[in-house]
Amino acid sequence: YIVNLTELLKNNIKMWNVLRFFSRIFVGATFIFSGFVKAVDPVGGAVKFHDYFQAFHMEWLMPLNMPFSIGLASLEFTIGILLVFNVFPRKTTIVSFIFLVFFTLLTLVLAVFNPVSDCGCFGDAIKLTNWQTFWKNIIILVFASYLFWKRNELVSPYSINIQRLFFALMVIYISGISFYGLRHLPLLDFRPYAIGSHIPSGMEIPEDAPQPEYKTTFILEKEGVKKEFTEDNYPYEDTTWTFIESKTKLVSEGYRPPIYDFVLQHTEEGNITDRLMEMEKPLFLVISPSITELKEKTAIRLAEIQQTARENQSDFYVVTASTLDDAEKINALYKTNFEFLQGDETNLKTIIRSNPGLLLIIDGTVAGKWHYNDLPPAAEIEQPLSFALTQQQNKKDSLIIFGHAVLLVLLAMLILKSSKTIKQ
Repeated sequence: YIVNLTELLKNNIKMWNVLRFFSRIFVGATFIFSGFVKAVDPVGGAVKFHDYFQAFHMEWLMPLNMPFSIGLASLEFTIGILLVFNVFPRKTTIVSFIFLVFFTLLTLVLAVFNPVSDCGCFGDAIKLTNWQTFWKNIIILVFASYLFWKRNELVSPYSINIQRLFFALMVIYISGISFYGLRHLPLLDFRPYAIGSHIPSGMEIPEDAPQPEYKTTFILEKEGVKKEFTEDNYPYEDTTWTFIESKTKLVSEGYRPPIYDFVLQHTEEGNITDRLMEMEKPLFLVISPSITELKEKTAIRLAEIQQTARENQSDFYVVTASTLDDAEKINALYKTNFEFLQGDETNLKTIIRSNPGLLLIIDGTVAGKWHYNDLPPAAEIEQPLSFALTQQQNKKDSLIIFGHAVLLVLLAMLILKSSKTIKQ
């Protein structure tokens, strides 16, 4: 009997250790993914903070959009990687629990009142509704709560100096990815305008796609009494009712294509989007949501590229959400002769994370994208497609590949080592 009881206790202890290990890896991996996809696109995170501050009437915090974006991404990634690697496990468990409690409550507010349609918890990598985000947080919070409850049983297998070194390296690593995305373009592009994307295909709506559904309520009055009716019970034959007003509510959005607001408006020709997307010759688009931010050095480099493009029979436009008066002031200020198109500001910020940024489109397909810090030399774009392909290959720099490979190997090794604690 004593032997059986001992075995039962051992099995129970092992089971709880396995659950503790799984909880640590599950919660940590979620934080790592969430932090990493935000870190690669700090501009997108700043745009999302802008939406939050605007929705909650906290415009005074707008100047902190970018610091908050980088800080949140770094915090999430660091929490996750410390949990997975079992580094400072007790402190990290407490921080992760507080973090999840706060954001679970926040997402509940978002789900109920819907001030922002997309919380941006996974950046542009995975889109979730506010209710989906809330229930996702509830699931993660269950495991985080168990870790918080068992936090005193979490012991790191590494010395304090190793833990400090690892913590510092991870902060530097994830911050470096954010600053790279800020100074250049994101290492990973999850948006529908990524290189290789065919824009017209992204705008198509399948024939059998769900259509938007609306519910209309009519308010009528008779003998001083107001009553609401729907289309089903509207008193069509009773003319004694007086119409007061109607309210239309969106019940279901239906299908919305990945690209739904890409419009290139010409001052004289109107909407020329379809014509430009059907062109087989190279098309260069300078994307600048706010043309007033264009600097002289960048304007001169773009003017040189424009000259080379036109000499090679390629079209070149500057697309902006600014007024045409502001656009023409740039031509006058920098002695350039850019031809301007107008587009939606939010859409332009989605297309490329640079103001301005350069886009190369061939037959409707995005062939190249450049941050203003990485604009190609004008002499190199006589064969734009060949140059763009070479540029993309060079971006897969061997040092970046080596660095990420080392990180993955390190991750695997430390997970294996950390998993030995299950047997303790």
